[in-house]
Amino acid sequence: MKLKKITLLIISIILVSIFIFNDKGIIKSKTQDYFVNAIVEENIDLTPPDIIEINPNKCQKYIIGKPKISINFKDSSGVDLSSIKLYINYKDVTKECNITDNNITYLPKKKFKRGNQIAKIELSDLSENKNKKVLEWYFTVGTPIYTHYRGLLHAHTSNSDGQGTYEDAYYLSKYEAKLDFFAITEHSNSFDNDLKCNLDNASPSKKWTNLLNCSKKYTSNGEFIALDGFEMTYSNKVNPPKGHINIFNTDGFVSRNNENLDLKSFYSLISNYDDLIGQFNHPGTQFGDFEDFKYSPQADSVMCLLEVGNGAKKDISKNKRTHDMYQKALDKGWHLAPTCNQDNHKMDFGIANEYRTVILSTDLSKEALYDGLRNMRVYATEDKNIKIDYTLNDSPLGSTLNKPSKLNFAICAVDKDFQDKINEIQVISNQGKIIKSKKFNSNLAKLEFNLPSNENTFYYVKVIQNGDKISVTAPIWVKK
Repeated sequence: MKLKKITLLIISIILVSIFIFNDKGIIKSKTQDYFVNAIVEENIDLTPPDIIEINPNKCQKYIIGKPKISINFKDSSGVDLSSIKLYINYKDVTKECNITDNNITYLPKKKFKRGNQIAKIELSDLSENKNKKVLEWYFTVGTPIYTHYRGLLHAHTSNSDGQGTYEDAYYLSKYEAKLDFFAITEHSNSFDNDLKCNLDNASPSKKWTNLLNCSKKYTSNGEFIALDGFEMTYSNKVNPPKGHINIFNTDGFVSRNNENLDLKSFYSLISNYDDLIGQFNHPGTQFGDFEDFKYSPQADSVMCLLEVGNGAKKDISKNKRTHDMYQKALDKGWHLAPTCNQDNHKMDFGIANEYRTVILSTDLSKEALYDGLRNMRVYATEDKNIKIDYTLNDSPLGSTLNKPSKLNFAICAVDKDFQDKINEIQVISNQGKIIKSKKFNSNLAKLEFNLPSNENTFYYVKVIQNGDKISVTAPIWVKK
């Protein structure tokens, strides 16, 4: 009983102590002040304004040439209208906008050029903290002519010196990597009955026949295209080695085991076929640089591609980069687009890393993809989903312009992954000269500029991202 009385006494003293009289004799609770202050602090506005709606929307396509740009916003503290800034393709257009308490609209005076347009809005609220909101997005003006399809053009299975079956390779690349296309290109000297086969007919080879049948099985237009080809693999034990070449869109194959097919003879042979597509594989000292890329006018009509990236290691620094070989071949007169392939030899078809070859094509079919490769509407990338649009005088990468009076460059790079920042865009010409570059720190980047037509004969684009990821486009050539 005594313990209960003592406990009640202590509680009473504590309760009395938290009350005081104010100057008017009214009892006031310090505890009450504490909770009131806490509530006030909790009500401090720490949230920037909300963007309710944007138009055109993120990634929206098929927009008319002069779309009305509108952004709706709100904030519990109100928006500081003087803080609002709207940028279109990096130009501040705020003074040309109509601004209300919850909306900003902008109508361009001129039509946008076809392609991606980058928009950015900045605004702050009226709270004591002046919370700031920044939103950047892009939309596309004009109906895109080509779709960007992603895949790989170099792989091996157990039918040569790799692992897995044809089924394994196409299944993984289609369903696990979710590629649009994938090519199996076995070393032709590993095929059975190789000396009984030629470019017109390779039916004596069971391995080749099985490859064609499997590619047909996995091909579904508009969904996935299983490509087939062969790798002409000149021995690297010869000093200096000649190199390796992939051939696509062929009914058959030839092999290095045919002693009459040296590099010059092989060039001559493939030049007799209008529809063949050739790729210089991993050029360099290890496997060969094709006799220092000695130019062959005959082979130039077939050789459309060159690997600037090759390897299946996840750490891209441990794979092969041959941008210098690409530059050398272009300077020697070859007309080539760059590719980036995993050259799979293990059960990691398409999933080994982010290497991709991107083809600009009218649709997802074998014929359309081969048309894109043959016309070099191609770029190579070490990022799985970056999208690069590059035109010169409104002509796409891979084009040749005849005697233009001036050159209008338009380049846009977009990565859907916000953390994959674009650090720089470079435009590179003959002898590796960088004629224009611009720094960025965004997953959206755009570069437009004009030049007088001069002695340069080709221009290609290099995009550098964080993580040392590099993408390279096919050139656009200029004839004087």
